[in-house]
Amino acid sequence: MQKYLILGLIIALYVCTAPVAAWEDYNPLTQGYWKNHPEDWPSPMSDDGDYDDNFFYSGQNWMTVLQKAPKGGNAYYLLAHQYIAAVLNMYSGSWAPYTKLDEAAKLLDNQDNTPAKIGALKGNDPLRQQFIDLAAYLDDYNNRRLKE
Repeated sequence: MQKYLILGLIIALYVCTAPVAAWEDYNPLTQGYWKNHPEDWPSPMSDDGDYDDNFFYSGQNWMTVLQKAPKGGNAYYLLAHQYIAAVLNMYSGSWAPYTKLDEAAKLLDNQDNTPAKIGALKGNDPLRQQFIDLAAYLDDYNNRRLKE
């Protein structure tokens, strides 16, 4: 019985402190930092690919996308810049908003969502707004403006 009580206390302690521990590792850097410090980029994400590979369906590698100015408010590049920074932050050991990163990856990993097609969307287009909203959230993450 005492063994189960101790185990229960350990689990309760872990559950109660896990979110706090995650926020202690909240040390992201901005997309501007990552653009200017490629030597600090963490090792490639997996054996299946690296940062020299195409960034989704953009036809460009990660650094080229990051260096591309979002002319005319191109929502593709607004999201891509923040997504790249968030992924680099995550692979550098910072806590990351995984659900939002997954949402962004699903938008970017759609062959219909190229920089040209998203850039051509009108200001009030719902798909464009999705890109902008996710970019804003990830910008808050990368700039340490998220609250617990």
